Amino acid sequence: MTVPAGPVRFVAQPDRAKAASVPRWNRGFITTGAVLLGVAAAGVVALLATGFGSWFTIGLVVVFGLAAGGLLLTSVLRGRMLRLLLAPGAPVLVVTGTGISTGGLPEIPWSELAFIGVLNDRPRTARLRSVPIFGQAGGLALRAGNGTVLCELGVRDGEALRARTPDRGAASRIGLYGRWPDGARRGLVPLLMDAVLADDVAATAVQLLLAEASARGIPHALFEQALPFTAWKGPLLDPAWPGAEQG
Repeated sequence: MTVPAGPVRFVAQPDRAKAASVPRWNRGFITTGAVLLGVAAAGVVALLATGFGSWFTIGLVVVFGLAAGGLLLTSVLRGRMLRLLLAPGAPVLVVTGTGISTGGLPEIPWSELAFIGVLNDRPRTARLRSVPIFGQAGGLALRAGNGTVLCELGVRDGEALRARTPDRGAASRIGLYGRWPDGARRGLVPLLMDAVLADDVAATAVQLLLAEASARGIPHALFEQALPFTAWKGPLLDPAWPGAEQG
């Protein structure tokens, strides 16, 4: 992480237990997904080569393989997302008078922020955790860093931020959207706050970021449902999105 340019207003250090266990659990998910995908692929080849089993059996193995591939893909993407926040010896989040920086990102000036949006998924997650099997799987995903408080930073020039980010894995997790009339492509930085921060620190960080956005006239909002959140941020990211301003 680069040294912040302005006077420091807030520093959030990683929760030691989470910072140690979350990457390890996520690597375990990656390994498990890769092994299961390999087993499914070998199973399909064996069934086809020997003629043993019906097409229904083969279909079941293929479905199993697709599920394993989904687990592998989501775990890899989650790992890259975690690298936006975690870096050896660095704070998770630093807020200064000039901008925001994280463990894996250089400072983003306030003037470069198109919006700050927060999705609080805790109520839905709490309800789902009471469902048998699914709730247990969700609990394991939380251990692997699948946080429930997602803070997304919309940046005016996502390509420039990617180029300035030294960690290539983290940089690849900065989403890019359509090109605006000024030639820049908006970027989306997903920060799973409670994945690596203590719950009270994550809550404080979210409140501070929303307050800073309000004070600076930066669009900001807090949601508890994904669809309204997407409808709100979409026009701020992509000029082709219905209702997007072309300025």
